[in-house]
Amino acid sequence: MEGSDPVRAAFDRLHGAFDLGTVPPVAARRARLGELAQALRDDRERITAAVSEDFGPRARVETLTSELAFTLEAIRDLRARLPRWARPRRARVLRPVPGRTEIWREPKGVVGILSPWNYPLQLALVPTASAVAAGNKVLLKPSERSPATAAYLADLIARVFPPDEAAVVTGDAGIAAQVTELPLGHLFFTGSTETGRKVALAAARNLVPVTLELGGKSPAIVLPGAQPADHADAIAWGKWFSAGQTCVAPDHLLVPRGTAAAWADALLEAAGGFLQRPGDYTAMIDARARDRALAMIEEARAAGAELRALEAGAPHVPPTIVLNPPEDGTLMREEIFGPALPILEYDDTDQVIARQRGRTPLAAYAFGPDRDAARDLLARIRSGGAATNAAILHLAVHDLPFGGIGASGMGAYHGDRGLDAFTHERGVFHAARGPWLRLLSPPHSPIVTRFIERMAR
Repeated sequence: MEGSDPVRAAFDRLHGAFDLGTVPPVAARRARLGELAQALRDDRERITAAVSEDFGPRARVETLTSELAFTLEAIRDLRARLPRWARPRRARVLRPVPGRTEIWREPKGVVGILSPWNYPLQLALVPTASAVAAGNKVLLKPSERSPATAAYLADLIARVFPPDEAAVVTGDAGIAAQVTELPLGHLFFTGSTETGRKVALAAARNLVPVTLELGGKSPAIVLPGAQPADHADAIAWGKWFSAGQTCVAPDHLLVPRGTAAAWADALLEAAGGFLQRPGDYTAMIDARARDRALAMIEEARAAGAELRALEAGAPHVPPTIVLNPPEDGTLMREEIFGPALPILEYDDTDQVIARQRGRTPLAAYAFGPDRDAARDLLARIRSGGAATNAAILHLAVHDLPFGGIGASGMGAYHGDRGLDAFTHERGVFHAARGPWLRLLSPPHSPIVTRFIERMAR
């Protein structure tokens, strides 16, 4: 009975309906994505209300831009790309054997998607749309920490998709664990590095390929000569958008020695824009996240760090600058995922490069008047993605792959990379007609032997 094991029942229904011979044609997939986009447009007020209910509150403009507009643009991009992308790639082969080849892009089957709470609509629906565009069935498990949005997603998917095309299962971490144990065609997870390791281990038992979008401590690096007047607004927006609850938010700021105080003043002045009007500054998702953020800030203060903060009022955690944080403190060891921004000073860029060696954050940012110098610095440190003189905005460019490396994840999506992630590329060879195939079998004539010898040179 479905009620006794809804996860397995949903998987069995989707798996039983998948067949390579009945994959919807491109036109049908584009139509389904169009229906999804229209439903989102129709539900705009319902979406903003659900997300704000989960965050208590979430800034409306942040939901409209980072959730709704971003998702709609991703769907538009996928619909535009799909006809060209889906065509088999063909080539004629003359050596070593005559014939022609094709590369078929085939869906993997049932794709499991475990989505997080911090962008509960976008990070559920963009991978869902990519998987559907590629011809897959989808089993979506939204985060239990954003229950209002999870309930909306369950209703949305049920309205747009037949039950044998996509399904939503809701519940706690135990439900998510059940999804990781299924023999899926692919598993897509967005969340913490610690949880990502558990997801990868569970998927490995069934040899399920995974895409892991994790996090890390993404640095923002101010180059010598950079002025707070030119760059503080961009850094502050990237940091305090959604109160820092963004996987690619600047986690800490590295500035030339002697400039930390000036940067702190400029950043807090810019952060004040979030607090000028009620409803423009987002709260932490729940008491657990709020308590964690406050505990990290207090730990740094108790260890001797200097704090500078604005007044935000309950239930918010205020924008906070932390000067001289202890390197062994929680604030500098764990991804902050909140509105505290540590500022550290450096003596030269070689010191920055040495500090980042061995670290693999999801993003890295460089700010300065010399774009080539910023580019050269980023080229010497590793990260999943990067930007010069901006933060977060590389995500909005759908031509760019978005993904991590090392501790920040594996695999990528957005645009063509999202379609690629959920497909198997099958190489197919069509042999040319003629008697030449008999030449491969022994006994080989002297002419064939000489030909083989020549090829092996």
